[in-house]
Amino acid sequence: MTIPTRLLAHDDIKADSPEAWFARLTRSVAEPEQEGLRFPDFPSADIQRQFVGSAYEDALNEAAGFYRFAQEGMARRPYARGADGDYLDFGAGWGRIGRFFLRDFPAEQMAGVDIDPDMIAFCRGANLPGQFETIANGQPLPFADSQFRLITAYSVFTHLPPHLFRAWLSELMRVLRPGGLLVFTVEPPRFLDFLEGADPNSDNAWLAALSAHKARIPGLREDLARDGIAYLPSGGGAYRDADVYGDTTVTPAFLARAAAARGGDLVTFIDDPVRFWQAAAIIQRRSPLRDFISRVRRKITG
Repeated sequence: MTIPTRLLAHDDIKADSPEAWFARLTRSVAEPEQEGLRFPDFPSADIQRQFVGSAYEDALNEAAGFYRFAQEGMARRPYARGADGDYLDFGAGWGRIGRFFLRDFPAEQMAGVDIDPDMIAFCRGANLPGQFETIANGQPLPFADSQFRLITAYSVFTHLPPHLFRAWLSELMRVLRPGGLLVFTVEPPRFLDFLEGADPNSDNAWLAALSAHKARIPGLREDLARDGIAYLPSGGGAYRDADVYGDTTVTPAFLARAAAARGGDLVTFIDDPVRFWQAAAIIQRRSPLRDFISRVRRKITG
């Protein structure tokens, strides 16, 4: 007897442990249909590697570490787990990160955005959960104030020049609910050491391309020491010209200041290269009362 196939839904997996859910997602690489359930699709291996540097099981394994990090953050802050509110995958790419959160949110409460219309078109046709929209730099997100209780941005702020870093952080804090979490990654100061060691003969095209910018390192270190943020305008291909996309390094102090100025608190910052290629951070949006008190304190202390 053939079991009718339907799309995988939140109710099918919400009781799974993170480990069990990860195992099912990994299995979906070879078995996109399991027990009558259709799992999200994958683009070609070349497209996966173009965006995340790995493909299939390796790509999911890296994403699983970030998913666990987000779970830890929500567990420590029950409001972010239990309150009403949606989920946003900011910089969705081909949907690698967002698919993990179907365990935590019904599809109708999920959304993904990206500046790349080709990736949004893929996500819309790939059985991925949620609403997907193309966005433009400098334009507001198509969402209401305080709509989301969780926003993730994996390897997005690692590429934004300072003006867009601040602008997108402000916009994400607008659509994040008080008490909600922004879980994201950044390049910490050790990235400049990594850049210094980049090999022009590397088989990795990204590393070889980075090596051409070594002469900029002293200036980048000066920028980082002065401003807490340093931007290398390396560019990234279609939809990612060097004026809007490169390689960005920040300090935890810069993140804390940027969050505080936008009504949030940097509650977690982990710079552990054994655990994450990039540093991982969590900003929690303050309640209106806490934000008011914080602003008053800043004025008093100067």
